[in-house]
Amino acid sequence: MEPREYDIMYDLETVYWWHVGMRSIMDELISDTISPDSKLLDVGCGTGARLKALSELCDTWGIDFNSRAVELCKRRGLKNIILGDAMNLPYDDESFTHVVCCDVLTTLDDDLAAMKEAFRVLKPGGLYYSTEQAYPRLRTQHDVSQWAVRRYTKHHFISLLRTAGFQLDRITFANTIMFPALAVYRLFSKTLKPPSKVDPEHAHSDLYKMPHPINSILRQILELERKMIAKKRLPFGLTLIAVARKPSN
Repeated sequence: MEPREYDIMYDLETVYWWHVGMRSIMDELISDTISPDSKLLDVGCGTGARLKALSELCDTWGIDFNSRAVELCKRRGLKNIILGDAMNLPYDDESFTHVVCCDVLTTLDDDLAAMKEAFRVLKPGGLYYSTEQAYPRLRTQHDVSQWAVRRYTKHHFISLLRTAGFQLDRITFANTIMFPALAVYRLFSKTLKPPSKVDPEHAHSDLYKMPHPINSILRQILELERKMIAKKRLPFGLTLIAVARKPSN
């Protein structure tokens, strides 16, 4: 992402419906596994809103490839934030009880290498939480603007996790209720401007500030999905969510 995109994210991450809703779903799925003794690494921590919330639960570390993102994390008062590469993490083996990796693998040349690095730095029994964008056919210029090079099928995502060595605890979709409308919008956008013909610096992002009433309604929809995900797996949606573990032995 360009530095200006990180500035936009910094302004939106605490109010934008998608960011807030996805953090709520993350809390639902993993917060009860975190204790004050936990050590959590956020790979691709962005501007730090997610990590700021997690830092209230345990000791946290963050890494991002963009210097502007690291700077904005520090503006939030976060510590243990460094500039680095998800495919070559500068941490010792078995350093963390939790690794969080949200919408990062889609941007990497070698997603499996990054997943194996997360596996390496986790302690035995440690938890890996990852969200990624689903359905390759829905790739649009928004993906290009975020420097994303792929989207995932559920089968491919599960295969990556198992190849990296993880045991899958749970996988579900999210952004399900609005999926039909958003899928139509993305397919229409893709027809008008194919992502293959757009370079990242000139691609249009879907990330922008929504009017408060609309933002609130969309946020409530994701809150409903959080309650649904607490009880069952959602069968489709724009986002894939995996909770996996490093085997204890």
